[in-house]
Amino acid sequence: MEETKELLRESGIDVLGRVPWGIHACLFYKTKEDLVSMLVPYFKAGLENNEFCMWITSEPLGRKQAESAMTKAVPDFGRYVSAGQIEILSHRQWYLKNGGFDGRRVLKGWLDKLEKALNTGYAGMRITGNTTWVGGKRWKDFNRYEKQVNLTIERYDMIALCTYCLDGCSPAEIIDAANTHQLVIIEKQRQWELMKNAERKRTHQRAREYQAELKSLASQLTLAEERERRRIASEIHDVTIQSLALAKMKLNGLGHSVSSRDSAEVLDEVRGALGKAIDETRSLVSRVHSPILALLGFEAAVGEWLTGQIQEKHGIECRFEDDGQPKPLDDDVQLILFRDVRELLMNVVKHARAKKVKVFIRTDGEQICIGVEDDGIGFDSAEAATAVHKRDEFGLFSIRERLKELGGAFEIESAPGRGCRAVMRAPLSCGTQIGGNT
Repeated sequence: MEETKELLRESGIDVLGRVPWGIHACLFYKTKEDLVSMLVPYFKAGLENNEFCMWITSEPLGRKQAESAMTKAVPDFGRYVSAGQIEILSHRQWYLKNGGFDGRRVLKGWLDKLEKALNTGYAGMRITGNTTWVGGKRWKDFNRYEKQVNLTIERYDMIALCTYCLDGCSPAEIIDAANTHQLVIIEKQRQWELMKNAERKRTHQRAREYQAELKSLASQLTLAEERERRRIASEIHDVTIQSLALAKMKLNGLGHSVSSRDSAEVLDEVRGALGKAIDETRSLVSRVHSPILALLGFEAAVGEWLTGQIQEKHGIECRFEDDGQPKPLDDDVQLILFRDVRELLMNVVKHARAKKVKVFIRTDGEQICIGVEDDGIGFDSAEAATAVHKRDEFGLFSIRERLKELGGAFEIESAPGRGCRAVMRAPLSCGTQIGGNT
């Protein structure tokens, strides 16, 4: 299926070929030249395919040697470094930060880097770490960490290749390392060979296909829900509100011909009740689906909902900015974006404790760019991105997945005490020339 094909990444390693996200492989090498021959094309492929890369070095190949090897193989390597697409660090800077090895800290560090990479617009992340520094007393803790990586990585857009020196590992350690990785690359008779558990591979592939199907189904369900909201809102507006309005008009006419004071008071009460019912019904229609979305378009609907539902009802000072450029959107994209803007704004109301919120809508090349910014209490965005089991964090995760399904992206920046800035991007309708800014 097409979605599954898109999930496959070019590894850059001939014996490995194309692999899905979530791969955790290990390489058993003998020489520094082995490392260069495998890791340089591995990272070259990642850079060329818009992935964020991290190379954690230790002997026999240090950081400067790794940088030199990449510079020889990738003519514009300096540009990737300047852009922040690749980081090459020593094992002391990453694994032994603060002087000791803490597997939980290291794993969280990888996930924090991944979240930042996705928010920046990279497709995912590929990493490698050399393990000659482990040895001795650290082996047990490091092996436990590798097991946790193996259990975790399949959920993320990440590829990991861990490198082990054959001469530095005992037979028992080689077995440990092989058992904590999905794939093993090793040299036999001067040729690299790939060892894998066939059943594990089939299970992993089925899981990725199932995941792709679930994402597609979730997007279809969301669209179906929004279309049903639009249908219900339209029927309430066209039938129920019109009937109530007609009844009120007739009561108004009847009121002029009633002479009894008691009857007139009763009619006034009924007219008042009808007026209140009309206002409440209109408010309900707006909450279910903004009629302005169909009548005046996306920007007007967002501006109206921001003022009516956030500022007037919840007392949060609102500001709306639109660059005035045409933003043609397919119906499905428009429905999803309007739903996601509402969800982000309601998160501000429920959780942010904000006094001010700003929404901006701009064109950015062939995409629409929508931002929601607040001055509230903020949160740890990296932690929220990985804690998708919680309801609110799952909402942010769902927004990202819906936008990815549409060909867009979702970025969020926040920190405790520093408010939140969420930016959504989605494709504009084809065939329209767009000027604009970022």
